[in-house]
Amino acid sequence: MLKGKSVREKVTRRVVAALVITILSLSVVTQIYLSRRLLEEQKIQMTVATQLCAENVEKWQEEMKAVTTTIADVFEARGQIEKNEAIAIVDSVQATYPDYIFVYVGTETNNMYMSRNNIYPAGVDVRERPWYKAAKQAGKAVMTDPYMGASIKIMEATATTPIYVGDEFIGAVGIDAGLENIEEVVSSFELQDGAYAFLMDSKGNIVFHPNEEYMPKTDGTTVNAAEVIPEISPMLEDISYDITRGRDYQGTSVMYDVAQVGNSGWKVGVALPRSAYMSHVKKGITICIFMAVLCIFFAILDMSRAIQRLLKPLDKINPAMDKMLKGDFTSIISFSKETDELGQLQNQMAEMVRQLSDMINEQKFVLSEIEHGNLAVEDMDPFPGELNEISTSVNHIKEAYNDIVSDIQFSAINLESYAVGINEDSDMEEMQAVFTELATEADSLMEKTSMFITTTANSAYSEDYVD
Repeated sequence: MLKGKSVREKVTRRVVAALVITILSLSVVTQIYLSRRLLEEQKIQMTVATQLCAENVEKWQEEMKAVTTTIADVFEARGQIEKNEAIAIVDSVQATYPDYIFVYVGTETNNMYMSRNNIYPAGVDVRERPWYKAAKQAGKAVMTDPYMGASIKIMEATATTPIYVGDEFIGAVGIDAGLENIEEVVSSFELQDGAYAFLMDSKGNIVFHPNEEYMPKTDGTTVNAAEVIPEISPMLEDISYDITRGRDYQGTSVMYDVAQVGNSGWKVGVALPRSAYMSHVKKGITICIFMAVLCIFFAILDMSRAIQRLLKPLDKINPAMDKMLKGDFTSIISFSKETDELGQLQNQMAEMVRQLSDMINEQKFVLSEIEHGNLAVEDMDPFPGELNEISTSVNHIKEAYNDIVSDIQFSAINLESYAVGINEDSDMEEMQAVFTELATEADSLMEKTSMFITTTANSAYSEDYVD
């Protein structure tokens, strides 16, 4: 007999499949949701990093502007700009801030007082210098765009503040500082692995960048950021533009973000390798996959054990049923303590096997007694349901045998008594009466046994003879 898949195997496969599908579906949905959330968080972190980088540059600018404002306040308090006092003030500030290139004061009378004992070139009108005109026009402390220094060939920028006496503009204070300070500020900011920052002026020209080819040249030539990094063009036009993706000068896939530096018009850009940008997402995906596999493993393990416990009654029922099919009713199925459907099935099967075994044993006992001639054995108890026909039939057979045997015994006794009563003196009439009586008894026996179908070879002959 071919065996198909077991119930345990079918249930386990279905349950495991359902668990795998459910857990994988939940993991995929969770993974998609978490990936989006992580990407959003990464965007926020990158935006915050760019803003903080811009704020550091702005802080550097504000410190310089604060120094120029303090100097301007001194002259405004004096009500004039006197040469010796001006030189003493700018030299004092230069000594306090040695990283500054120059500290100077220009006046509306075309005088220029510089620190470090520098003499302003003759014939150059200070009032036409960009920094001086920017302070006069703005009416407050401002920062010029970076430029290539004339005397020292490095990129520098000027913080300048106008000097007023009352409402009268009488001059301006200026401080030159090299942009290597900004490079230190930008480079010292903690960015993620592989990320870097770059600085642009108000016209979008690159002032500082890790790629030397993008850096300003000694002749003052600059590189426009939109030309070499076209991906950030929308950000330069609209600073609120979202983070964009592109490839940097090394061919690395990066994410770009741009932030404006205060009110100066300068802009700070940050490039973050997409691999680092996606590392948290990949980590989240890996964790999701790991947890999904772990959940599936433990779920399968737990469900396998649960199914094994649940279907345990079948392990006892099936072997007993196999033996019953072979006619062996000696196997006893134990009663289960479980109250579920399979526990009830086991208990019902145990009770059925017990009752069948009892009925078979009772039949064997009664039929064995009949076989050995004990027709006085007690009748079989009624069997349940349709099986009662079996007990009734056996009881009827025993009763019929009892009647037949009783009649045979009675006829034998009569025959014996008749035989004893017949002697040589008996006349024919008396013998005829005896044989007539014997024939009557034989007919009675034949009538009682006529219900039985026999396999005697000469049964037909016997019937003709009786007739």
